[in-house]
Amino acid sequence: MSKKMIWGLATLIILIGAVGFLFYRQYMEIEQLKKEVAQDDKVLEQHRNQKTPEVADAQRSTGHFHEDGTFHVGDHPDPIETEPPSRDYNPTRIQIPEGITDPEVQKAWERVDYIANNIWEWGGVPADRTVELVDQLMPPPDGFSGSSGHSDLEDTINLLGELSSYQDPRAIEVLATYLCEGRVGGAEMIDALVEMGPPSVPYLIPYMLDMDQNPSLRSHPINILGRIAEKHRDELGGIVDYIIIPRLEAILSEEEPNYHEAKYAREFLPRVK
Repeated sequence: MSKKMIWGLATLIILIGAVGFLFYRQYMEIEQLKKEVAQDDKVLEQHRNQKTPEVADAQRSTGHFHEDGTFHVGDHPDPIETEPPSRDYNPTRIQIPEGITDPEVQKAWERVDYIANNIWEWGGVPADRTVELVDQLMPPPDGFSGSSGHSDLEDTINLLGELSSYQDPRAIEVLATYLCEGRVGGAEMIDALVEMGPPSVPYLIPYMLDMDQNPSLRSHPINILGRIAEKHRDELGGIVDYIIIPRLEAILSEEEPNYHEAKYAREFLPRVK
């Protein structure tokens, strides 16, 4: 055998030995790592299950662990129960016109009376603050001169704005009074009355039919009632056919109707018929 072959075999043997040693060393390191991980898991599990004598005694009596692992001794206080806002209200008294001979017209007015006595039937959100605001704003002032309690017009506007933000039908009388009597108005109040729907109707119809009122002010309830009638026609029943529509037709039959009344009458008459 030549020297080259001998040296080649020797080199190969050395390489095989080195590779084998490296694999063995890596194997031993992996085994050691497995042992360490297993030991850590064992210690962690013992720590989770371990309880001091004080905790163990308390747990056997009144203590308990929460889901996050914290320990609590004794009972938790009962949650504070709050009463829902009151829904109490004094319904408006509907004055049904005398001398009605048409039974359908009579039913329409009875429907107005029913709605006035069942304002929560269409939803609404009772708010405790509503009662306080109503007490502050009613009765409405004759002016803003101090003695009425509404000396600051801006404050009154802010109170009405806050009242309009609640979907509480107990606010309707206040909003309708201030708007339809020309004391304080605004789109926010009009939109609130429209949004509350049928419960607004009993408070607006008297203003629509008040022939002693300024025609421009009468246009406010006509506008609102037209929008409500278009949206809630079925729920209002005969109110639309026998109270609202006849009034719109009467306005347009006048020789010189008020501009604002006629404007809304022309707008809503074809939409609610």
